[in-house]
Amino acid sequence: MVNVKGLSERIRGQPYATLSLCAFGVAAYLCLVNLDYAGLWHDEGVVSFIGKNLLEQGDIVGWDGRNLVGGTNGNALNEDLRDVAPPVQYFLTAMGFAIFGVNETGARVLHALAGILALGFFYLILRQQLSDNPRLVFFIFIFSAWSAQLLLYFRQARYYSIVVLCLMAGFYFYERYWQTKKPVCLAVVTLISALAFFSHYAGGTAMMLSLAAYHLIFRWRETAKREWVTFGCCGIAVGALGSAYLMFIGLIGGGRDTMASFRTADFGEYQGVVPLFLLKIWICVRDLFAADWISWAVLLWFMVFLVYRKSVMRSRRRSGRRKRTEARGDDLPVIAVGKIVLLGALFALFAALLTQQPVWLSGVVLDFRYYVAALPLLLTMKGLFAEWVWRKSRIASGAVVAVLLFTSAGAAPFNITMAFTGERTLGVHFFSFIREIHRPYPDAIQGASDYLLQHAQQDDHVYIPGFADREVLTFYTGHRVLFCGVLKENSPLPRARIEALRKSLYTGQCNPDWIAVFGPLSGEYWNNIKAHYAVATVLDVHYYPTQRPEIPWHAFEPLPARGGVHIFRRKSTDP
Repeated sequence: MVNVKGLSERIRGQPYATLSLCAFGVAAYLCLVNLDYAGLWHDEGVVSFIGKNLLEQGDIVGWDGRNLVGGTNGNALNEDLRDVAPPVQYFLTAMGFAIFGVNETGARVLHALAGILALGFFYLILRQQLSDNPRLVFFIFIFSAWSAQLLLYFRQARYYSIVVLCLMAGFYFYERYWQTKKPVCLAVVTLISALAFFSHYAGGTAMMLSLAAYHLIFRWRETAKREWVTFGCCGIAVGALGSAYLMFIGLIGGGRDTMASFRTADFGEYQGVVPLFLLKIWICVRDLFAADWISWAVLLWFMVFLVYRKSVMRSRRRSGRRKRTEARGDDLPVIAVGKIVLLGALFALFAALLTQQPVWLSGVVLDFRYYVAALPLLLTMKGLFAEWVWRKSRIASGAVVAVLLFTSAGAAPFNITMAFTGERTLGVHFFSFIREIHRPYPDAIQGASDYLLQHAQQDDHVYIPGFADREVLTFYTGHRVLFCGVLKENSPLPRARIEALRKSLYTGQCNPDWIAVFGPLSGEYWNNIKAHYAVATVLDVHYYPTQRPEIPWHAFEPLPARGGVHIFRRKSTDP
């Protein structure tokens, strides 16, 4: 029987721990509720297709016996048709399918659980670093647990939540080692580093580099020689394991352009004056502020307060006096919080340097998904600011928390623009997110797949010009239709093997029964096909899947169709 009195006393004795637990519970609910609220978007479709193949065939391959998914012109596959992307996301998705069925919920649920676990480790980090400041722990934790952007990433069938989990758990056990000196903690960090690498090559590498840089900044003086040797052996072990896998799938020593496997198009070479690494850093810093991952106003306060705190400490050392700290704010653990923020900044920095994005192209913004693991760490500044304001005025602190937590006003007036509307992403994102997942709106992928499943005959041939739309529709409709024109003549995949599977996989090798065009239809394209195809339907829905998590691409409510989705059917008189 529950001891109500004892529970009540415990809550009164640890009110902020109780509030943190409540915030965690709400975050867990928001991670898991209505995971089928929207169709899978482009990247999720690929992960789900490969995950289904892994479940059914026991291998990470892009051919399911009927259709081929291999990225741009087959570049994402090796000669054995094995997908060369990091494999952990496929195993997690396959496990979800095995438990919950092959559907959106099955694809996303284990990734969401990994995100919840990442929040748990983040809370442990805060308790570990800020044990004497339970209210501050609560303020910092709620900014991450109720971050609409972070929760959006956790609800995706992609590597995002795993990389966040690895960075949080890796940092926790790294600090745990320095508290206990237990070798098992280093072993755990090594395993987590390997897991991070096999979740996302660049993200895992950025995690290891950021922890190494953090160690060199704060711990190199107290590191014994045998510990340096141990650290080196751990790093070599992860590097050897990763290199062996990359050799196995052909990314190393396979005679192919490794970076081509992760490009969506040929963007050419950088020809700018500014060194490319500086350009990457600039865009990273600019967009982290514009997306409200770092509030420029809070950062200014943080820097001023940090300088003030250091000057006070120097003054006390000179005078030889230790004044009693008061509740005026000068006893804030700004250094401890600064270390957490620094780790997030280091991760973002290394992720920026490792990205393969064509950042030199006009209008390119940061692909925030590569940096998502830094988000909880960077948000700690907002929690510290809320605690500082609380010590001045509780009413003012409540207002600060409401504004910084529930809205994107921290980036105002420099909020990043939404890609499809051109408007600043300034809004009440937390409540918009809650409304979206409870009142979902139609999306192009679901609309197109529903139409094809209803009207296409078994083994009809379908052609879709854009590879991303085609691949996610392959997951949804591949059991009914055959997608053609997947590869160009210059595909790196072995031609004899592809033709043995199905010749219509190559462009120009079949007359498709259906053509689907996402977005505005050009007059030239229509003139080329109108003699042989008739308009079957035009879906009145925005052509791009705006359930994508990055804030410049995400819409919390439906957007105008802007061309919608045109679906054409071959005329019955056409041979």
